Amino acid sequence: MTTETLLSQQQAVIAEVLEAYPDKAKKSRAKHLGVDAPDGVKGACDSTKSNKQTIPGVMSQRGCAYAGSKGVVWGPIKDMVHISHGPIGCGQYSRAGRRNY
Repeated sequence: MTTETLLSQQQAVIAEVLEAYPDKAKKSRAKHLGVDAPDGVKGACDSTKSNKQTIPGVMSQRGCAYAGSKGVVWGPIKDMVHISHGPIGCGQYSRAGRRNY
């Protein structure tokens, strides 16, 4: 398999993934996807957008489904069960709002 074939296949997969999203979400998420070039060449991944405010419900490196699970889900459980839910990634921002004693 040549490098060009591999790059074209990776670009086709990214295009296929982006097809599932509406135009507005596709435009936002396309900035976070790219095909990296072979070693020694500055690749597409070097231009990935970062240091931006995250959008609730969109996965990013700042928040994940498990971020803050100790404080949000298991922290309040003392004598009863509390159920919390929300968009993925939102637990990252709410975990510092409560101390676990």
